[in-house]
Amino acid sequence: MPTSMPCPSIRIPIELLTQSSFSQFGTVIENPAHSTLPPSQRLPIPDAVSANQGSATKYLDVTHMSNLYNLAPSKKPAKAVMNMFVCAPRDLRPHEPSESMPSSWGDFDFDDEDADDSSNRQLFDIQILERHPFTTQTFIPLGLSQSDNHTQYLVIVAPTLPASASRLRTDRPPPYPTPAIKKSKSLRDIFARARPSPFTNEAAPPPSQFTKLHPSQRPKGPGLPDLKNLRAFVATGNQAVTYGAGTWHAPMAVIGDRPIDFVVVQFANAVGIEDCQEISLKADRNADEGVVVMVDSDASGKVLVKAGIGAVRAKL
Repeated sequence: MPTSMPCPSIRIPIELLTQSSFSQFGTVIENPAHSTLPPSQRLPIPDAVSANQGSATKYLDVTHMSNLYNLAPSKKPAKAVMNMFVCAPRDLRPHEPSESMPSSWGDFDFDDEDADDSSNRQLFDIQILERHPFTTQTFIPLGLSQSDNHTQYLVIVAPTLPASASRLRTDRPPPYPTPAIKKSKSLRDIFARARPSPFTNEAAPPPSQFTKLHPSQRPKGPGLPDLKNLRAFVATGNQAVTYGAGTWHAPMAVIGDRPIDFVVVQFANAVGIEDCQEISLKADRNADEGVVVMVDSDASGKVLVKAGIGAVRAKL
């Protein structure tokens, strides 16, 4: 039974999954040529080389993979693993009017909009979040077309609270403490901190190994998920996604008519609490429903974007 934490009533609008909007949580993997964003909003194209006797273009380093198991309490080494998740469509409940939607986007009020008669609005209750504290996790959908409007998937993520804030919100220490990163103190480090070395141009010790990593790859600490800044993205069939190590996320949520097969790549050491940690979300006594994602769709079943880039009608 996972540890639980109380949560307020929050309704989250859906955003379009892009690398710029998702960068603090991980990486979006897609063919740059298929991007639906206008050129001004696209990130630089990854380095590419010609491959397969000129019949292919090879994009280099399209995602960031991290193995941080050297920080795990057990010190048990991990290995790269590849699994398949067959994810069935999630059950949604009918829309119930709400006065506002407190979220990272502020307070929205979508219920007074002139709703299109062909649109449909349903609710997805987030009951659990999980994280993999020492590894990235990449989900690669199989057999899902970019133009498939009847089946899509949601990527739901949350930042990590500082450990002190986690204690304040639950009156207990974080449930899954991770060890502090110990910095070695060599003679060189000690003297470098005291004053510039007369033998080199370095005035300080070399930076931590983690400063060289992409922000989504760095250790997140033991804190609980920051529910007030939870985000929900809708992915198309030509997008794969990598969760950064330690990123709180909901289990994969498929929306539509049929299951989606995902190939999942990560590291693991078979120590359960080090491979995966879970938090069950329980609505506060004064909360009506807890954390909810609003899923709006058109007549074809395509999920509509309500916030951020590509929003249909978002009131800021």
